Amino acid sequence: MALYDATFSRTPGFVSRRSLPRTIVATGALLLCMAAVVFAVVNFAGLMEYSKESAEEASRPRYQAMRGLGILPIAIIILAVTFGVFAVGAITGSWTRVWVREQTGTPLRKRFEGYHALSPDAFERLHAAFASGDPTRYVPLSEQTRGGDGVVFIWTADADQLAFVGMTWGSRRKATCNAPLIVLRGRQFDDLDRALRAGLTAPWVAG
Repeated sequence: MALYDATFSRTPGFVSRRSLPRTIVATGALLLCMAAVVFAVVNFAGLMEYSKESAEEASRPRYQAMRGLGILPIAIIILAVTFGVFAVGAITGSWTRVWVREQTGTPLRKRFEGYHALSPDAFERLHAAFASGDPTRYVPLSEQTRGGDGVVFIWTADADQLAFVGMTWGSRRKATCNAPLIVLRGRQFDDLDRALRAGLTAPWVAG
């Protein structure tokens, strides 16, 4: 959602709040990384000896070549610190935060994120198609492409029966431009929800 955070922050009725489940997961990962570092430091000598013995007993020459290195504790520390940095980034960054409708407190659930190779004209047409609420105009979506210039996000506030479509233009993160947020409700919400369940890839068939 980070690509579209600026638009949400400028749109009345939305607030960013910390997600308790995500924060618990990230904090738990950080604690495990810290415990791994402490374990490796406290048992450094024993782990080095175990690492050397395991290398000596290994059947493959490439492992035997490491018998004098005792790299196990160093590897544990490096991996734990690396994952710990990612965990800190998750806690302090946008991963542990969700956008919430201020009026009802309903969190937005991201249902779709797709990267598509779109020309500027095709981008504008797709935005207009979603804004119309007519599923025959926006499905099936074009095939996703890595590094595509057109990014489509779809969130739903399920308890409020509202859907939000955000589109971003630009392959470079610092040079992206967000199109106006689209809000769908009522029958338009139901149609988009049905299209999402089909992956937005199937032609629309009236039900």
